[in-house]
Amino acid sequence: MWSKKTSGLIGMIVGAILFLLNVQHFSEQGFVAIGMPIILFVLGVIYYRKGSKEKQ
Repeated sequence: MWSKKTSGLIGMIVGAILFLLNVQHFSEQGFVAIGMPIILFVLGVIYYRKGSKEKQ
């Protein structure tokens, strides 16, 4: 099982990649295209920061 820090990094990377891929659709779909990637990225940051506070 991965640590919270690793899971947070994966969430941030996946969120950033999806954001970059969906920016081109922003004019057609608006915030629907970039909403989920932003949520994934923010949750990845939160999870990464929680993992940093744990004892290792």
